Amino acid sequence: MIALSSHTAAAIALHAAEGSWVMFVQLVGVAGPVKIEPVLGRQLASRITQLVLDNPYELQLIGLLPSSDPDSDASEIANEFIAYQIHDGWFEPNGDLLAFIGEQAQSSISVLLAQTHPGGLSDAPVDIEQIASILDVSVPTVRRMVKAGEIPYLKFGRFYRFVPNDVLASLRR
Repeated sequence: MIALSSHTAAAIALHAAEGSWVMFVQLVGVAGPVKIEPVLGRQLASRITQLVLDNPYELQLIGLLPSSDPDSDASEIANEFIAYQIHDGWFEPNGDLLAFIGEQAQSSISVLLAQTHPGGLSDAPVDIEQIASILDVSVPTVRRMVKAGEIPYLKFGRFYRFVPNDVLASLRR
């Protein structure tokens, strides 16, 4: 199963902006609970950020299901797994729910990830605009992160280059 960190999930949000989704997130840990929630694509990054701030545990995006009516579809899915509901849209991660997510909501993540990182994240250096796009932040934010020593970079004269895998790994720490 594909599970994206909150940083990578925020990076794919740019490509999910035009759609409406039923989002599945899971708290990382031993059998962490799963949240089922409707979300508009343009609000995906901010909603994931809010969930990260609201929870003491690390969060991962494990599914996105395209939907023309995400509120109705999320309610329907939640009702299907109501026996496993813990509270407020959070569900026990039972086999049926995880199988549903694996069969129905993983392919969208694969497509969005491929759009965000064509050819996958490589060790080939990218410029500041590309790393800003991957991280879904502005170029000035990347410059502040460089100045603060938050992310690794290479400097050639006045040009910065970034290895995406290294940058994402440093942000996970």
